[in-house]
Amino acid sequence: MDLLGSALDASEKNHRVVSQNIANVNTPGYKTKRLEFERLLSQLQSSDAKDASNDPLPVKQLEGLAERVDGNNVNLEQEVAELKENALAFQAFSHLLASRVSTMRRAISG
Repeated sequence: MDLLGSALDASEKNHRVVSQNIANVNTPGYKTKRLEFERLLSQLQSSDAKDASNDPLPVKQLEGLAERVDGNNVNLEQEVAELKENALAFQAFSHLLASRVSTMRRAISG
């Protein structure tokens, strides 16, 4: 259950990073960022998870993307696809967590 909770939290943070990319699609010089999901999940699962909540997000700038004349390299179609993929992952994690809770309730009720 802890892992699913951490996965939900990481998915929510990933949504924020991708949304930031979309919001900056027309900002000159803005570079596309990606959340290092596995690294964040490891941080959240560590014994110092409470301390990790104050740490900055493990975000990296993507290299090798086509840049426009203004220096921006955000590809709106790619970001929307990333947002949809993340939404599906969040939904899957939510359903798995709800299923676990339901199973535990049935076990407790007898």
